[in-house]
Amino acid sequence: MKLWIPILLAAAISVEAQNEGKWETRARMPTPRQELATAALNGKIYTLGGFNIDIESTQIVEVYDPATDTWSRAHDLPRRMNHNAAAVAAGRLYSLDAGIMHVYDQANDSWSEVASPLFSHGGTPAMAVFQEKIYVAGGNVPHGSVNLEVYDPAANSWTALAPMTVPRNHTGGAFIDGKFYVVGGRSQDTTEAPNVLEVYDPQTNSWARRAPMPTGRSGFAVAALYGEMYVFAGELPSLHSEVEAYNPVTDTWRSLGDMYGRHGLWASVIGNRVYMPGGAHEQAFAADDANEVFVVSTPAPGFANISTRDRIEVGDKVLIGGFIVTGTGAKRIVVRALGPSVPVPDALANPRVELFDSSGKSIAANDDWRTAPNILDIFATQLMPSNDRESAILTTVPPGNYTAVVSGVNGATGVGLVEVYDIEGGTDCRLANISTRGFVQTGDNVLIGGLTFNGQLAHKVIVRAIGPSLGGAGSLVNPMLELRNGNGSLLAENDDWRTTQEAEIMATTLPPSNDFESAIVTTLAPAAYTAIVRGAANGTGIAVVEAYVLD
Repeated sequence: MKLWIPILLAAAISVEAQNEGKWETRARMPTPRQELATAALNGKIYTLGGFNIDIESTQIVEVYDPATDTWSRAHDLPRRMNHNAAAVAAGRLYSLDAGIMHVYDQANDSWSEVASPLFSHGGTPAMAVFQEKIYVAGGNVPHGSVNLEVYDPAANSWTALAPMTVPRNHTGGAFIDGKFYVVGGRSQDTTEAPNVLEVYDPQTNSWARRAPMPTGRSGFAVAALYGEMYVFAGELPSLHSEVEAYNPVTDTWRSLGDMYGRHGLWASVIGNRVYMPGGAHEQAFAADDANEVFVVSTPAPGFANISTRDRIEVGDKVLIGGFIVTGTGAKRIVVRALGPSVPVPDALANPRVELFDSSGKSIAANDDWRTAPNILDIFATQLMPSNDRESAILTTVPPGNYTAVVSGVNGATGVGLVEVYDIEGGTDCRLANISTRGFVQTGDNVLIGGLTFNGQLAHKVIVRAIGPSLGGAGSLVNPMLELRNGNGSLLAENDDWRTTQEAEIMATTLPPSNDFESAIVTTLAPAAYTAIVRGAANGTGIAVVEAYVLD
């Protein structure tokens, strides 16, 4: 029997980012090299150029096959190079050396030159691919560059884009959910470069700052997996071995321990493995033949971020979020109640949160997060509310059913938000059900649930708006449901579930029990979405918004 996992839009950010992973050592690279570039093409890792142990630029191309743990040679690059960059777009391997780019013909084992970039990008720029186009940012020694441009292989042409705000070389970057994250590096012109993180949005052609990298460095390796950016090792002011991961959903960094310290290395991803051959094991020059692989634990499928906003009244019209923890171990979570920082008129001035188990016993409560007995631990999660009058609970719970209740102190009313964060995604224990019940009014005071998928996989879901079947006086008689993307565009809507998708909804075995309730079945790519519950004809009452993962 298939077990459906209901995930109600109660506000959980599952910081699934806790994929600690493990290290593997593979067959050593035949020619030790540093300041090289690598790329994954058809299941193999191509290593391009770099300095050898005699500090000579090379044009060597060695190919690693993970399936057989063996190395082979491909045709040399057309020229010797170091501090170069590489990427695979539209199924072809591209090599960039400052202001010259070549493409590799795998069938004929040959290289040919393509259109030159508009700017020079020597000194290791950030290079990444989005929608089969190659984006290149920064580079150039010693001052660093702010230039960003994109190469279109289909048109064999380059286009200049908005520049970064901080010049740097020896940098790195990756695309996550359609945005280009460029981190760290160095420049003689600024001290900001080693820590800075900037993100580029192709839709708006603009850059924004994000949380700086805790360990300032340059000459590192960068990889993106499951919606996170990983930064490995590097140099300056000393040789680094730290591994850190950035989560764009929470805009936070965390440490993943140390690795075999190197700089001048590059990262390439196949599946859930990050391949990092070569590099230098000492400051400046000390080319290495190491071939280390970081294996990232595959996160369980499901929502990465779920949240709900509603107007909080008194009595049974408070905001109630339920969730289920499944698995065999305990789960460490953060539950938050926000009000003053919610950017709407009439925000709840002083929210209080209380957590109950399935028997109705109170596990923990908080009013004003700075009064929490484990305030230092809350700080360590980097999930503390931005306003001192907002509330937070950090606790560890065993598998079971739980309810978080948000109310106003002294009977206060206003718009509030309930959230649950999973901060231990590396265990088999996870948040399997998130639910929210609230009082639906009119205008801005409707029930709003937000959800985010991270990673690389799309998920089929059913989203439901429940009212009449809740029973009792005050239930919303006829709930309407809208599903919108992160930009607010309408993706689907429903009023009375039998009027659209009836057969598909029935096939899920999860149809609402009342014909006036609403449901939407759809497949969602990794991104942010919003589910909105209103009353038909401006009706008001208590309702529940929920979503189930179907695959």
